[in-house]
Amino acid sequence: IQSGCWSSGGNLLALGGEDKILTISNSEGDTLRTAPLRGEPSDLQFSEMKTDERAVGENTVSLVVSKRTLFLYNLNDPDNPVELAFQNKYGNIVAYKWFGDGYILIGFSAGYFVVISTHMKEIGQELFQAKNHREKLTDIAISSSLNKA
Repeated sequence: IQSGCWSSGGNLLALGGEDKILTISNSEGDTLRTAPLRGEPSDLQFSEMKTDERAVGENTVSLVVSKRTLFLYNLNDPDNPVELAFQNKYGNIVAYKWFGDGYILIGFSAGYFVVISTHMKEIGQELFQAKNHREKLTDIAISSSLNKA
């Protein structure tokens, strides 16, 4: 197992392993879903992807694949996962955080920050991009109350 996380309700466990498989299990250990990955997984997180219908609760498992792409696995649409690739000049993905109404802030090793939306009409588009660090970036943090990263 390379990475894992529990859903906020504690009823789902997402695991990613060296075998390049994402596994979603219930709290009793029964496998509910599996998805193949193109590389090694890291930084698994449950969150809520924006959809046209208002979803209630966490409906998406996100993870970084081989430090280069962001994989979004919507539990309500398991046959259509989304894998987002980014410009090579950004470097490797070092961290990402969900915020607001389905947005993701992604930090890259070359010092770039990128914001994307998980709404299907906007997915794959960079809504914001900045290079705030000259040499490197190693982590990110978001304060919802201050509305700052």
